[in-house]
Amino acid sequence: MNNKPLAILSPLCLALYAAGAQAALEPFSFNVSETVKHESNVAHQQNQYARADWISNSEIKAAIDEALGRGKLGVDAGANYNAYSRQDNLDSWGYHAGAQLDWETIGDLSGSFGADTSRRQYIDGVTNDILPLPGQTTIQTVIEPNNQTDDHGFARIQLGGPSRWQIFGGGDFNKRRFSASNFSSNDERQWSANFGTRYATSPDLVFGLVGNTTRGEFPHVATFSFGNSQSTEVKRFHTRSINGTVQLKATGNSEFDASLGYTRETSDLLASRELKFVNGSLNWTWTPPSHFTVKLGLKRSTDFDTSTTGLNNGVRYANSLNSPSVNNLALLDVTYALTAKVNLDANATYSQRKYSDVSFNDPTTGLPTLESGTLRTSTFFFTAHWQPTRTTDVSCGAGRERRSGSGSFSIFSYGDNTVRCTAAIRFD
Repeated sequence: MNNKPLAILSPLCLALYAAGAQAALEPFSFNVSETVKHESNVAHQQNQYARADWISNSEIKAAIDEALGRGKLGVDAGANYNAYSRQDNLDSWGYHAGAQLDWETIGDLSGSFGADTSRRQYIDGVTNDILPLPGQTTIQTVIEPNNQTDDHGFARIQLGGPSRWQIFGGGDFNKRRFSASNFSSNDERQWSANFGTRYATSPDLVFGLVGNTTRGEFPHVATFSFGNSQSTEVKRFHTRSINGTVQLKATGNSEFDASLGYTRETSDLLASRELKFVNGSLNWTWTPPSHFTVKLGLKRSTDFDTSTTGLNNGVRYANSLNSPSVNNLALLDVTYALTAKVNLDANATYSQRKYSDVSFNDPTTGLPTLESGTLRTSTFFFTAHWQPTRTTDVSCGAGRERRSGSGSFSIFSYGDNTVRCTAAIRFD
């Protein structure tokens, strides 16, 4: 391993000890961080093709949080650089920038609108998880940077403030694209809207009803004709759902929020062209009179990003299996405050994605065939945090991620062990 990650990390570590004296910068804030990690399978490929590497991520962020009358303006921007020890061709720059305006008027009318854009590596920049080409039976892997760019805009409006009754609505636009040409089938555009109402019977109990609709398209889906010639075409989908929600503060130490609803989706990516299922979520946060905080989450949805149990307005199918899937997720997070400056965190997730009508290639004929199957992914990560001052943080942790699939879906199985340390300093 060369000293590139350590050379970047050393100045930041020294800066942590020089952060005691700083001027008040409000409404501005700045954040600098350095992460060094080792992964046993940076590309999340089948284990026999796994490549290990050291990776450093250097990041700088700046933000403005300014009150404007009864509203507030927030602007943030940042840049990051990924450096690999053994695969310099995968080094890449990324960025994030966004702005949001929160506004209020008389009569309990309020809302927000904004936009953001970001660019980052997809699975550490290695193009993988490409469906086998006709005549192949193994996954296709191309060792090249694969950058993911997301553009997002939104607007929200709400009638009703601290009162019992609230009516709200909003809309989102998302666009996602990938730099690797043979990953373009995952490019996506989608438009979504929601409308609903909430009613509080007391400060500790709130009921709601919300409807969502999403229209989207994959503009560059690869298709194969007889003779194994390849072309692309647009695939569209439309999702509609309705959900009942409840938020309950059961005691001073326990809070619940839950939803239950029904989803119907039509898609050009489905042979049956329609998917129907019951969706829902349950989140419980428990803070007993001790040093512990326990969070438990369950979720059933078609959201691709199952890293959270909250509402996902992001682009959903960004994976090589860009076919609708019903995803079940379980999440457990336990935090223990060892001292005032040191805390320990253990996080575990388990997700199950059930796919229908995924295109695979028959190893005998080389022609596409449609199959259904399940991918199961489990993760566990343990982290220790140390906050020597109010504005500095150092953390180190280790964990493992494992995905498995049966039959034809076994080509998407992998295991990945990670060790990671991060040092960060904030000026505000």
